[in-house]
Amino acid sequence: MLQSIERFIIMSTNQIIHLNKPPFIVPLYAKAMLNTVIKTLANTWSEQPFTDQYCISGQVIDLNNLQQYINCCGFKHTGYLPATYPFVIAFPLLMKLMTSKAFPVSILGLIHYSNRITQHAPIKQSATLTILCRVNNNHTSGKGRFIETHIDIFEDGKLVWECNSTFLQPLKRKASQIRPRNNVELDDQVMETISSFQFTALDALKYAYISKDTNPIHLHYIPAKLMGFKSTIMHGMLAKARVLAQLEVLIDIQRISINVQFKHAIYLPTQVCLNVALSQQNNRFSLMDSEQCVTHLSGVILPLLNRMN
Repeated sequence: MLQSIERFIIMSTNQIIHLNKPPFIVPLYAKAMLNTVIKTLANTWSEQPFTDQYCISGQVIDLNNLQQYINCCGFKHTGYLPATYPFVIAFPLLMKLMTSKAFPVSILGLIHYSNRITQHAPIKQSATLTILCRVNNNHTSGKGRFIETHIDIFEDGKLVWECNSTFLQPLKRKASQIRPRNNVELDDQVMETISSFQFTALDALKYAYISKDTNPIHLHYIPAKLMGFKSTIMHGMLAKARVLAQLEVLIDIQRISINVQFKHAIYLPTQVCLNVALSQQNNRFSLMDSEQCVTHLSGVILPLLNRMN
């Protein structure tokens, strides 16, 4: 059965910071730059667990923004939110969390490593939502420092959507050299190419405006190169959304769990191919370059079998 927000709050032993309205993104990026400079010079980055949680209630859907998102990603107009759109709604709160003074790493140069979205129930465009954001895990490996964030979204007190995002602060080497862990388990089922489409710099600018993800590596080649990439790169979450939109005519994209590994950056402009293997148990996919040599992302969509209202 769907879980209630009251249960989450009772179970939590960490501080929950309640906000009255969504944070404004631009000052948060400025704050991130300032924190990075100060903490790097003073060497005061925290090694302690980050325990604060951020919450906002009464969040309504910006219908104009939703329509822009649907058009940008290629979804159909159904009266419900695409399963990837709540990430856009929650993004300002996630940024507030990740630019907190106590957050253990700088968001500048972080790599979005993997993302898992679980939509427990369809969300209507008229819904009023409560969003809760926290850090789930924080560990260091030979590749760098991994930070796992978690977002829960509730409607009428019931959990309808959740998301785990893993970010990597790499060791001092080019970001393009980082390879993800193979924690999306894939079988040997043969994939079929079902579509080919292009990503352009204009797509990145449109998505940055719609999603408020104005990370400079998506906007211009100079900051991208400073962060270790050879050119401007596409937003991973737009690539994930485009994949889901392409599959909308083939599978149910509402009550699902969609798990993605971001593998190689999508440099702009570029042509990509979507390969899929569909079955009743799971739907696997990969997004590759036009030569079918480089995998930009891969993942799996699992139907939620227990469909409770």
